[in-house]
Amino acid sequence: MEGDGRIDDRGDPVPARASGGRKENHHALQPQFGGHGGGAPPHGGSGLKRYVEEKTKGRVEVQIYPASQLGGEERAFQDVQQGVIQIASLASNNAAVFAPSLYVIDLPYLFRTNQEGWAILDKYWDELNAKTIKESGNRIIGWLDLGYRHVCNSKRPIRTIEDLKGLKIRVPNNPVMINTFRAWGCEPTPLAWDETFNALQQKVVDGQENSYVVFASNKFEEVQKYMTELRYKLQIIVMVVNDTWLKKQPADIQQAILEGGRLATKHNREMIMAMEARLKPAMKKAGVEILDKPEDENVWEEKAMALWPDLYPKIGNLDLLDKMMADMHRKRP
Repeated sequence: MEGDGRIDDRGDPVPARASGGRKENHHALQPQFGGHGGGAPPHGGSGLKRYVEEKTKGRVEVQIYPASQLGGEERAFQDVQQGVIQIASLASNNAAVFAPSLYVIDLPYLFRTNQEGWAILDKYWDELNAKTIKESGNRIIGWLDLGYRHVCNSKRPIRTIEDLKGLKIRVPNNPVMINTFRAWGCEPTPLAWDETFNALQQKVVDGQENSYVVFASNKFEEVQKYMTELRYKLQIIVMVVNDTWLKKQPADIQQAILEGGRLATKHNREMIMAMEARLKPAMKKAGVEILDKPEDENVWEEKAMALWPDLYPKIGNLDLLDKMMADMHRKRP
């Protein structure tokens, strides 16, 4: 089933209809970036649309539904599985719910730098894809980087792990992040993304953890005054397509979609560092107090990495993780 941009009274996409007797393929693209309605986060959806439509000479029309118009991220992944939409982009931690092998890139303090993460993702793209397709039926066509996740709150600056204790921090409904923040001594509160801003505004929670791009595009400076550059996890976005659907398309359309995903990945990496460099002073000007890494960063890292073995059963075969760690000249806990 393909969406034509209309939504029924349940919030579901209405099936597409052929137009004017022309033979067209309308492939609905739903970039799900946790409600990034404001700003221009580097999600790659518009670049993919331009490339695919130009490459196919208009035979494919990519329809973008931003800001979670068709539902949340987990639903987007399921909609791709079920053929309701054809492509979606969502946080890797949400995709891992359906493709547990992706938990391997969800481990706290896995990547020391953005560039290290990019190199590992590129090198093991095919291997991760084979696992993801087997587990979920969806293929990863692009990796997008929204920057490192930092801890933010409305109550006090966080300089040490003691400062975090007692704070209620909104996290995704993800075992890695819930257990990590619990190990750090705070109260992790799983909330749907579309409930987060109101929960912060109404003081249901004290803070959340996200990148500069997400913070700024959602105007969190209105409800959060403190950020600590925790850098505990890259905010990785996966662009996925239903693999069975893709293989049914003509060869040139398959190629255009796969190339479009690679191009979106490349363009994202070219812009994310510059975007963060611009956003940081803008956020400070808006009144956000931004602190460097915690004074006791080693304590945060030790407590978080001690949880890695708890996730190994979800990941399954650890050969890939061991190869990744060897490439980074490290050993897993």
